[in-house]
Amino acid sequence: MQLWQQIITGQARSISLLLWALFLFVYFLPAIVGFARGHRRFFIILVLNVLVSPAQGLILHVVWPAVLAMDTHSVVSVSLAAGLTNFGPGWIALLVWALWPGEPDPRLLKAQETKYYDAVAALPLILWFAYGALQLRAVLAHDWSLIADGGAVLFVWVQFFALLAAAAFDLLLIYMLAVRDRPVARSHGVWPRVFGVAGTFMGVGILQLPVAHLSLSMQIVAATLIGLGSLGSLLVLSRLGKSFSIMPEARKLVTGGPYALVRHPLYTVEIITIAGTAMQFQAPWSWAVALVVVALLWVRSHFEEQVLASAYPEYGEYRARTKRFIPGVI
Repeated sequence: MQLWQQIITGQARSISLLLWALFLFVYFLPAIVGFARGHRRFFIILVLNVLVSPAQGLILHVVWPAVLAMDTHSVVSVSLAAGLTNFGPGWIALLVWALWPGEPDPRLLKAQETKYYDAVAALPLILWFAYGALQLRAVLAHDWSLIADGGAVLFVWVQFFALLAAAAFDLLLIYMLAVRDRPVARSHGVWPRVFGVAGTFMGVGILQLPVAHLSLSMQIVAATLIGLGSLGSLLVLSRLGKSFSIMPEARKLVTGGPYALVRHPLYTVEIITIAGTAMQFQAPWSWAVALVVVALLWVRSHFEEQVLASAYPEYGEYRARTKRFIPGVI
């Protein structure tokens, strides 16, 4: 209940929510794999996936009660009990069943091509970006009260407009995810999806580091970079429109506006935001994480271009004349 109260007030840590999301993803992996493969017994797998944790917990309570009488101060004891309860033999059997070769159900495969499926797949991201905007609400309200009272220093003004641009970007992302076009092509294999997710959420790792003690001038520089990056992201996303994707997918080929300058302008302005964020946390670790994020964006852009090239023959000519991140340089 306490976690839920922290979530609705925007006080829960982003890394905690990501870890919970990762746990749920792994736990429901049998059902996810079953649906992705069009398994003919998908709905049975889904129901059993929901019930497998309480069923395994009940069996452990009867067969091996000592393992559930865990020492809450022992990491090994807690991990063993949680692992056997949630990912025991029943969960493993369900995953094997979901992966078992067989003729897919054409109705499930067709469902994956619908707008409804795309909306459901985007729901976790919509919730994530909504929570990002919620987290900014308290600081925005505080800064605005100082501005309205006439007691705001330069840093407060810069921070307010930087965070306002970031909140607007989050809200625009929610809108684009809700109304975006259905993809005409998707990447194949697990690695494009892994890098898509990692490139999106790895930056959260910077926020877990100790805050750096910056001078007022450096705080203003960091806030300005975040504001410029967020404002640039807002402008680029408005141009990208309904073609926006997190995973490597093709919806519509956009080559105008900022995309006439570089192939991935959204990543360019995101790097600016990451640089401003890294400045606010303890070096050199913040810069190490930032470099990892940039590397992930590079690989992610490679997978995206593979999908775009396969969907649009004219993409090869566009790629040959346009740099990836920095006009005329990279």
